[in-house]
Amino acid sequence: PLPRPPESEFRNKAATDTIRQNPALFKLVSPINVDRFEQLLAEHPNRPFVHSVCAGFRHGFWPFASGRPPDYPDTWDESQAEISDPSQLEFIHAQINEELQLNRFSPAFGPDLLPGMYSSPIHAVPKPGSDKLRLVTDQSAGDYSPNSLIDRRDIAGASLDNIRDLGYALR
Repeated sequence: PLPRPPESEFRNKAATDTIRQNPALFKLVSPINVDRFEQLLAEHPNRPFVHSVCAGFRHGFWPFASGRPPDYPDTWDESQAEISDPSQLEFIHAQINEELQLNRFSPAFGPDLLPGMYSSPIHAVPKPGSDKLRLVTDQSAGDYSPNSLIDRRDIAGASLDNIRDLGYALR
């Protein structure tokens, strides 16, 4: 099964207070009809895995990360340098607006992160075999990146990049 958050994360007062006080920033939006998805997998032999995937769609996924170590700050901004390429900047703004319209990005809430929040840099990179761009969030950037909390042994051989990989894992 996919992991749930460690108990220590439920005791992270900075993060839990921010989530409780700002629920509009933490919506779970998915194009997947989870009830129907669960019905379609009713006969799947790995019930714990199916249950964990459905729980992830309903309550959010926890990406194999351990809890935040004591030496990590409560809040960290890793948004990095300004993007200087005008075409990339235009693309990123358009993508952000599209994600906002689809409720997949949270609306702006001010210039500073709220307690318990971490940010990761975003970039525009060319799509393979095309001159079109795609939006990338670098979850490995910096000393306090989300990916720094993942033990590589826990994900050895797993591809966690897209919904297609999830579908393959459910076979």
